Amino acid sequence: MRTIYQAYDLIKNNYGKRVLVKVLGIRNKSEMYEGIISECYNNVFVINTKTGKKSFSYSDVLVGNIEVSIK
Repeated sequence: MRTIYQAYDLIKNNYGKRVLVKVLGIRNKSEMYEGIISECYNNVFVINTKTGKKSFSYSDVLVGNIEVSIK
């Protein structure tokens, strides 16, 4: 990713699809979420998981704190 708009376009173009989101934490800890992209806003996107809704920002995708894989 180079710009925030590319991150936004990646999510917007895959709206309604199943994704795997890996959130990189401190000290090599990470969390994985699998769900469907349900909402896209200007600054964040929301996925529906089995346990509820999770929101993530496009800037975190841009800087590498979050990895998004389209299934």
